[in-house]
Amino acid sequence: MSKKQSSKPIFHNSLLGLLVLLTAVLTMGCSGQAATPFELTSQLDYHDGYWVAKMDVPDLPAPLTVINDMHIDTATNSATVYAQSKVLGRITSPPQVGPGECTEDGSGETVCFHPNAVYLNGSGEELMEADGTGEWWVKHAWILGGNGYNNCELRPQENYDDCLWVKGELLEDGLTMEVGHILDAETGAWIGNHRTPVFHDDGTVSYTVTRLAPTNLDPDAGEIDLTLKPDFIIEMECETEASAFDNQARECPVQPNS
Repeated sequence: MSKKQSSKPIFHNSLLGLLVLLTAVLTMGCSGQAATPFELTSQLDYHDGYWVAKMDVPDLPAPLTVINDMHIDTATNSATVYAQSKVLGRITSPPQVGPGECTEDGSGETVCFHPNAVYLNGSGEELMEADGTGEWWVKHAWILGGNGYNNCELRPQENYDDCLWVKGELLEDGLTMEVGHILDAETGAWIGNHRTPVFHDDGTVSYTVTRLAPTNLDPDAGEIDLTLKPDFIIEMECETEASAFDNQARECPVQPNS
């Protein structure tokens, strides 16, 4: 009887040790690959990152999360942004339906496939058909001083009839990207976004997207004024998250010697 009683704690301790060891191994296995270190080769590298904003929007039950998973190729001066918006972890845009399909959002409104949507599953490829392992993301891509694209904004709609052809330019500061559309070739009236990294004293980098539009284009409202004014500003912070495109995480941009 004494031997049987003494064997119980020994077995229990052995089992506990095995569970601790297995937990440690599983934790190591789930940690994933280390994030790719940030390497500054050009001012454009400061745009490269997984940028996230939290925005209070009327009539929403919680803040709107906006994700800009931005990839920069300094060799070609090209930028690609994979974007989503979420509320309470639920994707609100783009609608998670394929080409030609529609669904209902949380308010019962009909929303349809986003014209700029691509399906990403971490494979490093942009797909046009869901396979159940990824999600639909809105893709916006341009070459600075080169090819533009047809921009349909990151909001769910039934009919995307307000898309605009936009082009990207690098401003004189060598850092700010201007991405927008010329509303009127004769006057040069322009609407679009300024995208720029923001440097902080502690060496970290955040990101802002500023929507700019002419002050007044309506002659019935007064004198035409093409002076650009901010419509809104989105302030974004970098996170070390794996990209839905290739499942690779990147370290956030930092300033040299920080």
